Amino acid sequence: MNQSASVLTRPTFTLADRLKIQQERSQAKDYIIVGRLTSVVFEAQRNIRGLSQARPRYRDAEQQRQFAAGGPAMESWAPMSEKQLLLWASITLDWLTHKNAPIIAISRDQKDLLLPRGLTPLPAIPDPRWVPKHANEIAPRIPQRLTGCPVVGDRVSDKITARDGRVYGILHPIVELCVMLGGSQGGFAKMTGGVDPADGSHLALLIDDSNPHQMQAYFVGGRFQFGG
Repeated sequence: MNQSASVLTRPTFTLADRLKIQQERSQAKDYIIVGRLTSVVFEAQRNIRGLSQARPRYRDAEQQRQFAAGGPAMESWAPMSEKQLLLWASITLDWLTHKNAPIIAISRDQKDLLLPRGLTPLPAIPDPRWVPKHANEIAPRIPQRLTGCPVVGDRVSDKITARDGRVYGILHPIVELCVMLGGSQGGFAKMTGGVDPADGSHLALLIDDSNPHQMQAYFVGGRFQFGG
């Protein structure tokens, strides 16, 4: 791995070691399935010029009047502006529903967050620039691309190369994961990523998209927990 690997894993482990451990655990099924990973939210450097001045994009004049009548208490519930929607789309991976979302698991020693079957293909999402002209209109879709999206740009901007030449895109730091829990209870849960105080690393997601139909991916560095 190249030198940037040191910011993703503890000095006592190389990144190659960390990935090998996760691969072995996945192959041995040494994990407990949590559920389906429906979305990933991460931080990234983005152009936010004009974001604070952007106006909410109301569906119609009546919706705008309703929010205005609610006063300051309703402001946090106002629709996002186009700039906010574009920003949000650029810092998320979204499978929209749990049906085709990837399986997420935790190793039995609770040290590793695992994607034992990798990442399933990302579905097309509603175009964040689209404004409906009539009620019940269905938004056109755009592909979710890790790089080269003509609408939101590159979701992945950092890369790391393994000794075997395999290239991984890096999403970091990971802020939040939304999970559809398995079992009879069902329901959604939130997992948050944080800093490991032992080494200062942040939770990151490494993605190998050389096979776009079944991407290999690994969570490394930082720490994770259920809830906020």
